Amino acid sequence: MKITFPYWGNYTVVFELLAKKLNLEVVPPEKTSAKTIEKGAKIAPEMYCFPLKVNLGNFLETIERGADTILMPTALGGSCRLRYYPLVQEKVLKENGKNVNFIIFDQSLVDIFSKLKKLSKASFFKMIEATIFTFKALSIIEKLERKAWYLRPREIEKGDADRVLLSTFKRMREIKSFSELLRFEREVLKELDQIRIERKKVPKVGIVGEIYTVSDHAVNFEIEKKLGNLGVEVHREMSLLYHLKKKIFFKDFFIQKKIKPYLESTVGGHGRDAIYEMLKYVKEGFDGVIQLLPAYCMPESTVRPILEKIHQETGIPFLSLSLDEQVGEAGIDTRIEAFVDVVENYFKRRQPHKNHENVFGN
Repeated sequence: MKITFPYWGNYTVVFELLAKKLNLEVVPPEKTSAKTIEKGAKIAPEMYCFPLKVNLGNFLETIERGADTILMPTALGGSCRLRYYPLVQEKVLKENGKNVNFIIFDQSLVDIFSKLKKLSKASFFKMIEATIFTFKALSIIEKLERKAWYLRPREIEKGDADRVLLSTFKRMREIKSFSELLRFEREVLKELDQIRIERKKVPKVGIVGEIYTVSDHAVNFEIEKKLGNLGVEVHREMSLLYHLKKKIFFKDFFIQKKIKPYLESTVGGHGRDAIYEMLKYVKEGFDGVIQLLPAYCMPESTVRPILEKIHQETGIPFLSLSLDEQVGEAGIDTRIEAFVDVVENYFKRRQPHKNHENVFGN
């Protein structure tokens, strides 16, 4: 059995490490490219959302390299079409002569744990070890990303942070033990701390939207890097660990209470999160908010007018970018650059002592 999975930004390294930790033969997906997207879009249902098309392209490329089993997450229910992804993808691949097995996870930690245990035939203690290792690796990935958000707009030699990260994620694929992982974390953080920066206040922009689109640099045209190089500090609440913690601690209940003046019920996906996060960024005095969503994503399309309303009420600059296979990088760059001009003007106009309206009503 040769397993594979969708490419998902920097998290791809962690999924590969987990598979190796469980002694599974893995064919890791290569970084999503324009060719990958073209392959997936060619065989995907036309009106389906963008991530499904990208995933299909990932699968086609790994199948060509020998993969025969696909690990694919699905949703527990609700309005997001992710719950149909594996079924649609399996059908489409078989119609195109690709007979592969799908192992579907429902996003509950118990289901993921039990299915990986059965697949790998690992002992209970081996699974516990692999779980702790994986969560630590995820936390390191997200810590390094947050560090880069701070460094990019301030580094004296542009590109230093990204050069370190590029080397880092290549090295990370070779880690085998927890002690190696801890040593790796210390070394990389020390390396990032040595980057020369100009300590200054810069505009801050929060990114909200659908989890895959906001956290996969390959499909969002490396927007965090682009903003950083334009002198903007990026923040993003939505991440894989945040998503998992929400499920463990039932945070959706508290999010719904906070956003009730704007939305009284769920809309599926991460629609509620986008509203909550934008309100949070306004409260914390950010200088702009960008929503990233896949084309045909109903939850994010539904909340976009609410985000526009918050923008009108508070005056905070807001940009919504819908991504699909038809979107070109040049057009995205133009819109980002124009938005950064607005953000910079907003940043300069505001007085340091100005208090922002507490939109949470606390």
